Amino acid sequence: MQIILASPRLSQARTIHLRAWHIVAAFGLFLLIVFAASSLLSWLSIQGRWLVAQNLLHSIQRHEVRQAEKYVQGNLYALASKVGELQAQTTQLDILSQRLSKKTGVKPVGKADPQDPQGGPFVPVPPNEASLRQEIERLSRQIQEQSRFLSRIEDQVLQTSIQQTFLPTTLPVAGGARIGSPFGPRNDPFGRGQAIHEGLDFSAPYGTRILAAAGGIVVYAAYHPEFGNLVEISHGGELITRYAHMSELSVAVGDAVRRGEQVGLLGNTGRSTGPHLHFEVRKDDQAIDPAPFLSDTLARKMP
Repeated sequence: MQIILASPRLSQARTIHLRAWHIVAAFGLFLLIVFAASSLLSWLSIQGRWLVAQNLLHSIQRHEVRQAEKYVQGNLYALASKVGELQAQTTQLDILSQRLSKKTGVKPVGKADPQDPQGGPFVPVPPNEASLRQEIERLSRQIQEQSRFLSRIEDQVLQTSIQQTFLPTTLPVAGGARIGSPFGPRNDPFGRGQAIHEGLDFSAPYGTRILAAAGGIVVYAAYHPEFGNLVEISHGGELITRYAHMSELSVAVGDAVRRGEQVGLLGNTGRSTGPHLHFEVRKDDQAIDPAPFLSDTLARKMP
């Protein structure tokens, strides 16, 4: 193939001879330029998209970090608030425990005395989630120990209350009475020599109301050859009180009586020299002195 070039600037026409390989080479160069330009544009496009993606990813990461920081801060605040609540509860329980301990004499087991000497450098606990959770666990254990201690005190108070309810501490004669024969050895009033008086005698006008010294169940209410009209009240734990020589009975076997409830009227029945109440306290069928049970009442009400 020949190409003739003619131009006013040229003194004569030029002829260019193009062979087949020239055409092939030119076409190949053209394709190479097109491929290179396409590759460059594709690379630029990819780089642009990568930068956009990187910026978007960084933005998402920053947002996630901020959200995580907010969550951690909020979680730490919630944990710190929980620690504050538990500390307030332990302080209140400590105050209550100390008061009850002084009143009941029950000492908390394994609990350090706040008055014990203490010391050492101040090493603040770092405010992180692990330390706050450890403090919450410690305070929770302390509250559990205090709760068990208070339960022990409650049990003791309940037991004491029950014991006091069924202990014969109420004066068995309404309005007071004069003490006659005390508990222990004495001369038999019917002249039969030395004898053991197993109760306490109260002298009062005939017909004076006789009261239950404590709550319980009537286990005997009938006439007895020696005690006359007799009432026996069981207060549990093998503890029984006896009310003898009464003129009338106001209760029957099986009745539940309350402290201070009338069980009969003072009289002179049975083996008796005059109107009075013979009062006994028996434990495991053994007579015990009633005076210690009635000491406070006797000091207040005896004329």
